[in-house]
Amino acid sequence: MSLSLALLLAASLQAARPAPPPAILGQWESVARNKGGIGNILEFLPDGHVTQISAAMGDTTYEVQGEWLKTLYTDEETGQVRESELILEFEGSDRFAEKGADGEAQGYSDRIGASMRGASPIVGEWCSLFLDMLTNYRQFTRDGKLFVRMPIVTLRGTYEVEGGDLTVAIFGQPPGRYPFRIENGQLFIKGRDGSDRVYKRSESSLLKGY
Repeated sequence: MSLSLALLLAASLQAARPAPPPAILGQWESVARNKGGIGNILEFLPDGHVTQISAAMGDTTYEVQGEWLKTLYTDEETGQVRESELILEFEGSDRFAEKGADGEAQGYSDRIGASMRGASPIVGEWCSLFLDMLTNYRQFTRDGKLFVRMPIVTLRGTYEVEGGDLTVAIFGQPPGRYPFRIENGQLFIKGRDGSDRVYKRSESSLLKGY
């Protein structure tokens, strides 16, 4: 088979696929995460491609008081709110260092995309290197929310929707067929063990199109 014929065949097969329902499109995140904050992120694209990311995730709040960045965490086991404080030292508008109370640098973060006019310098998306191996992404919003996403494993593939069934073919793996439903804005995907994996719409713009 010639290359041009193969490309035409692939294009015709792609065109023959039914369009995915709009309700499933976009990025979804695990509602339940383990104690280390590890969960899954799914992104369904209109062209039938899907990305699955296992990531460490954190959703919290922050305050900037002078040179101090105060992060507020809620302990899931005790319900108590804990605070973490670091000194911010900006190097221009696109990089900042975090320092402990002793002034020792604990890491650097670089801005992703443009800064937001009229907002605090911290507002926006940033990335830093964790243990010299993983990229850690953070998003500081205007209203004091902080989202943390650190991808660990990224898988890509294709998907199709037929009625209440979702067929996912991750590259290099056999395809799987899973019953699914969307209720009250949440996505329920039944796993091979019969239990539901529950996802919610991502509040953060981090890792979209990753």
